[in-house]
Amino acid sequence: KQWYQRRVRAISKEYHVRDEGLQKLSLEIGAAIKLRVLLPCVTSAIETIITSTDHDLRAVTDMLTKTIETNVTHDIKSQVGTITTIFVKLLSYRDTATGFNDAIEDEVIECFVGLVYKLTEKEFLPLLVTLLEWSEGSLDRSTAFYNLAAQLSQKLQGLFLLFGGSVYVSLVEVLQNCKPTDTSPEFGNKRPKLELGSELCKFALQTLYNMLRYDTTHAFTTADRFETLLPALLDLITLPDITHLTPALAQLPVAANSDRLWKQFNFQLLNLSKSPLPKVRENVVTVYKEFVMKLGQDYSILLPDTLPFLAELLEDSDSNVEEKTHQIVKAIEDITGESMDQYL
Repeated sequence: KQWYQRRVRAISKEYHVRDEGLQKLSLEIGAAIKLRVLLPCVTSAIETIITSTDHDLRAVTDMLTKTIETNVTHDIKSQVGTITTIFVKLLSYRDTATGFNDAIEDEVIECFVGLVYKLTEKEFLPLLVTLLEWSEGSLDRSTAFYNLAAQLSQKLQGLFLLFGGSVYVSLVEVLQNCKPTDTSPEFGNKRPKLELGSELCKFALQTLYNMLRYDTTHAFTTADRFETLLPALLDLITLPDITHLTPALAQLPVAANSDRLWKQFNFQLLNLSKSPLPKVRENVVTVYKEFVMKLGQDYSILLPDTLPFLAELLEDSDSNVEEKTHQIVKAIEDITGESMDQYL
């Protein structure tokens, strides 16, 4: 066992040069050594590798990816406890590494996705819950977890919703903590509680968007969840960058699939266009255009309630807001097949 531990550490020390021979050796070790022998060695070596600038964690992720790929499902299931410990350590990379590298965390996540494909729903759920509990109370750990959740929800698509209820409460809490609370010239001095640039809010929004867009049966996006998510997302409309907010917020009413909830969303979003801040009004029309495009032919029932807001926005003092409102009008005309000139 100690010999294997030394070999893992030795390979990781030279792995940063991405030598083909070392990569081949790492894969051969992953394929040849029995899981029950390799995993304890990897577990012992990880901490040294993560905290040292001389070692490359990809030596471990390549080994693990290969051993997960080549071992039979029964052997993997018998080692789930040890594997859970390993991935808790690997996902601690963001929290403990001397120099963080996005690409290495992505490789850890890619390795984890390979493991998930070998597990049943009953076997995977406790692992996911363990990682969620581990992540709570730490910005770095939460960021790593939601990077994992964002990529898992993209890969698993509708299957991820089987575990959506386990993640939902934490996800809402993260989004609520992204809410701006202070003051800045451009946004009434508003800065997020959690720096949006810290990536946590970005990954949380990506996770939510994936959950909403793959909710094709509308079973996950219940009326109660809609009522909770809508204010949390609308509070983020004042953020300087809404790149990741836009698709998630626009998808929420579509996933809810209810005339009543569409109307509620329509009014509450457009009501924010009365903000005295031009950037907030621009954000509103950006999201609204996305919403109109996603709703498509179903949008017509919202038109009577929307016209007063559009008429006002077409005369907005900010040129960006006015231009984007014209784009909305054009999108509505394309959907309804009639000119809006008679109404505006």
